[in-house]
Amino acid sequence: MIDQPMTPSAGGRHSKLIGAAEIGPTLLRFGRDGCSVCLGGLFKQGRPVALVRELIRTGLSDLRLFSSPGSGYDVDLLIAAGRVAETFLPAVTLENRFCPSFRGAVERGEITAHAIDALTVVGGLMAAAHGVPFQPVAAWAGSDVTSLNPLARPIASPFGDEPLYAVPAIRPDLVLLHAQEGDEYGNLRNLSTMTYADALMARAGQHVVASVDKLVPNEAILRDPRGTTVAGIYVDAVVEIPFGAHPTASFPHYSMDESFIERFADLAEAGRRAGSTAEVTAYLERFVLGPADIFDYLEALGGYRALAPLEREARFL
Repeated sequence: MIDQPMTPSAGGRHSKLIGAAEIGPTLLRFGRDGCSVCLGGLFKQGRPVALVRELIRTGLSDLRLFSSPGSGYDVDLLIAAGRVAETFLPAVTLENRFCPSFRGAVERGEITAHAIDALTVVGGLMAAAHGVPFQPVAAWAGSDVTSLNPLARPIASPFGDEPLYAVPAIRPDLVLLHAQEGDEYGNLRNLSTMTYADALMARAGQHVVASVDKLVPNEAILRDPRGTTVAGIYVDAVVEIPFGAHPTASFPHYSMDESFIERFADLAEAGRRAGSTAEVTAYLERFVLGPADIFDYLEALGGYRALAPLEREARFL
């Protein structure tokens, strides 16, 4: 990981590269208590988990949380840490089981979980990315989605009489993304196809912070411009964090750490059933609040040796 401030380059462009020690101050510069945060990736792939841990460490709270339609471990971690007030999430799941911290917080009335679908998030992000106040949605006609969705509104079509609805532009204050590669100017390359709405989020967000597993020279980006999935003009800061998506996957570098996710889910579910926060608090101290950087985090996991099987598995999937 490279520790250096944002400085002008010889060509007049400004480097957007930050070091590990600058992540927290950068998040505090772009975010505030009660701000809206949008997380990239999809289910257990390409989630910006290292940045989420840093967001928890900043102490920012009462967050209004958006995500790609499939979210899970990182959302549950934020909720377990008591940082979230509202969620606008189509799916919060570990795919094979409920997210226990999310479920418990909803049951206890600690967060407001709005009932929305994927079209709401994608439509709202599209509107913001295109610079318009709303996005029409035709697919809701005849469904009950609009009766529960706080962001859905009926509108009159200027070109016909068919039923039509709209979702307002979603412009998150802070977007957190993870990619496999990127350069110092914030150009990102997702080497996996499981990105879903990351590029859309980058265009819609007011501020974008991205982590990459590997920093590459700008020359490599220029040699293959079509490989850039998120252009640097949309990114405010980029930081190199090896295994920055762990325990979610970052193909082709490493696979998802299912056993690590399951251990967290087991202890969080046990705490939910017992009405106790002790084990989750200990987990957060060990893996989120205690480690000073990614290297301390990896040591808490058992060192690089513990993650080598994830790299090996990714090569054969």
